[in-house]
Amino acid sequence: MSVAVFGKHFTNPIERVYRATSGTRTVFYLNADAADNYGVEVELRKSMGMLTRALEPLTAFTNVTLMESRITLGETTASATNKDRRMVGQAPYVFNAGLTYAPLRGTTSATLLVNRIGERIDAAGDQPLPDVIEQARTALDFSLRFPVIAALSGRFDAKNLLDDRYKTVQGTVTRESYVTGRVFQLGLVWRP
Repeated sequence: MSVAVFGKHFTNPIERVYRATSGTRTVFYLNADAADNYGVEVELRKSMGMLTRALEPLTAFTNVTLMESRITLGETTASATNKDRRMVGQAPYVFNAGLTYAPLRGTTSATLLVNRIGERIDAAGDQPLPDVIEQARTALDFSLRFPVIAALSGRFDAKNLLDDRYKTVQGTVTRESYVTGRVFQLGLVWRP
């Protein structure tokens, strides 16, 4: 188990801004005066063999980060809709967890991973528009490594199994909404 506390101060951080002009929209970048980011990160890793000998090949792990950030805008962002907010792109939390199967003898291993990232600002709003918010999303991946013959081994990867929707909203308007699809890969590795 490990616990870390962190804090960062940014001078002139770059902010992505969404502005409506004459019936069109424009995304541009501005420097804020400053920003502060702080939080705590907890990481746990434990062999499941502590429960019963049959579970010795299994290891569970997790990593949780809780963050807070505050932006100081300044004169160049005077038309910003939300002057008291998190930094653009900064989620309030990130959660990762997984389970790995890796016996002491043998070359077969498998890992199941889950990742959850909290809601975050995709682009700061410029008056009269609110901030563009990227909704929270969850990803699930699976990886398998296995022997074939002699120096030849195989690998199978399945990514984005939940195919959770990517969605950004601005007030009551959905700006983007799509899925990226699942990815499956099968391959061979030769190690002489």
